[in-house]
Order: sequence, then C-alpha cells, then structure tokens
Amino acid sequence: VGSGIFKSSDPSRMARAIVEATANFNDADILAKVSRGLGEAMPGLEIGSLDTKLAERGW
Repeated sequence: VGSGIFKSSDPSRMARAIVEATANFNDADILAKVSRGLGEAMPGLEIGSLDTKLAERGW
C-alpha cells in the first residue's frame, strides 16, 4: 500500500481513497466514487527482472 500511495500521481488523494475504500469495502457506490480521478497507478514490476526472489514454487 505504501508504494502504491507514494508512487501514484497524487499521493494525498490516493491515500484518502484507500482509507475510504477499506472502511467501505462492501459499498459499491462508495468504492466507485473514491476510485474516480485517481490518476496513474504505480507502475508494476516484472517478476522475472527482480534480482532476488523470495521463493521458487513448483514441483
């Protein structure tokens, strides 16, 4: 959540939206309202490009 807030285009607004969404997770109208106009989200990371992986999974 921290990186998602601080690396967003508007950290203050993103933080408020996360708090509102968490407090009202079961109210679709509020979720839709607080999700509008947040700007760009934090860019994702390609897992294959990470130097250290926490664990390899598989058989």
